[in-house]
Amino acid sequence: MITRERMFHGPFVVRLLVALCLLGVSGGCKRSSALKGPRNLLFVLLDTTRADRLSCYGYSKQTTPTIDALARTGVRAANVWAQSSLTPVSAATLFTGTMPFRHGVRSLFVVQASKLSSEVPSLFESLALSGRRTAGFVSAKPMGAQYGLGRGFAEYYDDLTATSTRHGLKDFADAPQRPADETTDLVLEWLDGNAGEPFALAVHYFDTHDPSFVPPQQFLEQHSSLGGLTAGARATNPKTHPQLYQPAQLVELYDAELRFMDEQLGRIVTKLQGLGIQDETLVVVVADHGEAFGERGFWTHGQLYEEQLRVPLIISGPGIASGAVIDERVTHLDVYPTLAALFGLPRTKTERVASDGRSILGLLAGQPGPALAKQPLYAEVHHAPKDRLQRDLEMYSLRVKDWKYIHRPATQKHELYDLSADPLELKNLYAPEHSMAKVLLAQLQSMGAISGKGASLEGIPPEELARLRALGYLGEE
Repeated sequence: MITRERMFHGPFVVRLLVALCLLGVSGGCKRSSALKGPRNLLFVLLDTTRADRLSCYGYSKQTTPTIDALARTGVRAANVWAQSSLTPVSAATLFTGTMPFRHGVRSLFVVQASKLSSEVPSLFESLALSGRRTAGFVSAKPMGAQYGLGRGFAEYYDDLTATSTRHGLKDFADAPQRPADETTDLVLEWLDGNAGEPFALAVHYFDTHDPSFVPPQQFLEQHSSLGGLTAGARATNPKTHPQLYQPAQLVELYDAELRFMDEQLGRIVTKLQGLGIQDETLVVVVADHGEAFGERGFWTHGQLYEEQLRVPLIISGPGIASGAVIDERVTHLDVYPTLAALFGLPRTKTERVASDGRSILGLLAGQPGPALAKQPLYAEVHHAPKDRLQRDLEMYSLRVKDWKYIHRPATQKHELYDLSADPLELKNLYAPEHSMAKVLLAQLQSMGAISGKGASLEGIPPEELARLRALGYLGEE
C-alpha cells in the first residue's frame, strides 16, 4: 500500500507550494511545458556499497553489468567521497548539498532529535516544485521518514512491516528491511500507473548492508560458495546460518548481493525502455557509504577510513557525456548543486543555507570544470552512547590533499595519515606537536563542525607555516 508523506518540515509557504504541486492543483506547477532539464529523474541509492567492488571501478569479478552499461553511456566519477558512513546522514547530505552539521541529520540513532533542518533546501522538494511527481522507495529504516528524508515526496514507501512479517525478520537487529526485488516490484507498479507525467523517483537498495536476506539461488551459485545454503529461503538468521557471519562468507555474499541489486536496477531500466522514456530520464547511481572488510580488524561501517567513505557515482542520461570519467575529487555535497543546475530547479527566498558543494555540470557535459582536486574532504559520525561495536561517540575527519586527520574527542585517540605514503591508513603519525595535526585540527575547528576551543598554531616555526601555506594546506594570512 502506497502511503503519502504529508509532513513537510520546511517553512509554511514552501510546504504549501509543495503540497499544492504534489496534489496537482497549483497553477504554478505545470507538468510538461515549463520543465527545464531532463523530463524525469531516477535517483538510485545503493546502501553500503564500496566503489572498488563495482566492475566499472576495476573489480575483477562481474558484479554490476547494469551499472557498467550506464557508465558507458554516461559519466563515472572515479574519486567520490561521502561526508559520513551512516545512511541517514549521507542521504540528507545528498538531498541538500549541505554539511551534516548544517542539515541536522548527524546520527543513525536519532541522537538529540537528529532530523533534517527546515532551513536547508531539499532536492525532491525542489523537484516537486518544478512540476514533477515524486516518489521514494525505501528498503530499510535508516532511510525512513523519521529523519525528515520523506520531505518533498508525494509517496514515500518506508513502511516495511509487511515485508518484515512475511519473512520473519521482526526480531533482527537490522529489521525491518526488504530485499531489492520487492522494492523493485513497487517501483515497476508505480511506473505503470504514473509514467505518463514527469517524475522524480528515489530508489534505495539495502541488500549489501548485512546478511539478513540472501539473493536467489542463481546469484549465490554464481558469486559465492554458498549455492546450496538456503534451499530457496530468502531470510537468514545468525542462529541457524552462523557461517554467513564469518569473514570469508561475508565477502562472498557481498558480491552476490551487489550483483542482485544490479539485476533489480536492470529491471527498472528495462521498464523505462519499454515505456519509451529512457532517453528522457536522467539516472543517478550513488552509494551512501562503503564498508570495512576487516581492515584494521573491523567489519561493517560507522568509522571514517577511506574504504568506508569512498563511493561510486554514475550519472547517465540527457545532456551527459558518453563514456567519460571524472578524475577530480567529488563529494556527496556536489550532487545537489549539480542536479539543481541540470534541472533548473527553483530556489525560494526561505532557503537560508547555501550549498556547501559545487556543481560539476560542466564535467558531466565533457567540458572543463572547476578545479576540485584540492578541495578538503570532511566527514563525521555520531554514535549512541552504548554503541554495540564500541565505536567512539563522535568522530570527525578532514583530508586536505593527501594528509588526513581523524579527531576523536571522547577518547583523545586522534589519528593522522599521509595517504601518499600510506593509502591504507596503517601508520598513525599523530602527535600533539605534529604541525600537520595542528593545521588540520585548526581547520576542522574553524568549520564549526565541533565545539570547543580552536586549535592553536603556536609553536609551529614560521618557516614551517610558510611551507604549509605554499603547499596549499593553509589559507593566506
